[in-house]
Amino acid sequence: MKQRVDLLTIVGWGMLLGPLLTMWHELGGHAAACAAQGGQLTSVGAYYVECTGLTALPDLVVAVAGVLVNALLALVAFALWRRARSDHARLAWWLVWVSEAFVAAGYLCFSGASGFGDLGTGPGGSFANFPHPLAIRVAELAAGIVLYVLLVRAGIRSLNEMLGTGRSTSPARRRIAHGYYATVGAAAILVGLLNPVGLVITIMSALASSFGGLAGFISIGFAPGREDAPHPFVIERSWPVFLAGAAVLAAFAVVLGRSLHF
Repeated sequence: MKQRVDLLTIVGWGMLLGPLLTMWHELGGHAAACAAQGGQLTSVGAYYVECTGLTALPDLVVAVAGVLVNALLALVAFALWRRARSDHARLAWWLVWVSEAFVAAGYLCFSGASGFGDLGTGPGGSFANFPHPLAIRVAELAAGIVLYVLLVRAGIRSLNEMLGTGRSTSPARRRIAHGYYATVGAAAILVGLLNPVGLVITIMSALASSFGGLAGFISIGFAPGREDAPHPFVIERSWPVFLAGAAVLAAFAVVLGRSLHF
C-alpha cells in the first residue's frame, strides 16, 4: 500500500481554489444576479459586492444568490468527484464540493448566530425586512448546525473512500484537510486586509467564509476511523498547480483586494 500526499501541492490547491470559489460566490452569485435584474454594480471587492437600484424581491434574490451558487457548485462537484478516476482529479473535486457545501451551510450558522451576512436579518441581509427576525435567526442557526454536522460526516466518509481508514491514513488526511484549510484561511486574511472598506469586511466576510465556514476540515483531518484499511493514494508534487495558485492569489489580491468601483 502506497499513500503519499505532497503538502506543497495542497498549498497550491488552497491558493488556487480559495480565490476562485470566492469569486464564484461574489461574481457568479451576487454580481450576476444584480446585473441580470437591471441593478447597478457600484463596487466589487474580494469579499463583497455593492448593488443599487433594486428593491423588494430582486434585492432579495441578489442577497441569496451567493449561497445558492455555492450549493449548486457543491452538487455539481460532488457528481464529478464520484465519476473521477485519477487520485489528483478526485482530490480536486473533493476539495471543491466540500468547500462549497461547508460555506453554504456556514452562512446559515453565521447569519443565524449574528443576524448579519447574506442570510441575515440585519441591514443588507436577505431577511432584513421580514417580520419576526429572532424566529428567523433561531431557525437558520438550528438548520445550519444540523446541516453542517451532516456535511462533516459526509466529508469524512468521502475522504475515507479515497484514503481508506486507520491511523496509517492520518498523515495524508491531515495534509489534505488541515493544509488546505490553513492555506485558504491565511490567504483570505491577507487579501481581506487590503480592502478599503475596513476590518468589518475582513472579519465578517474573509474570516467568516474561510476559517469559520471551512472549519469542518479540522474535524475531517482528525477522523481516521477505527478499522485499519488504508487505500493506495498518491498526490505527487505539482509545480503547475502551485504556480497557478500563486498567480491566481496574487491577481485576486491586486485586482479585487482593493476593490473595483464603477
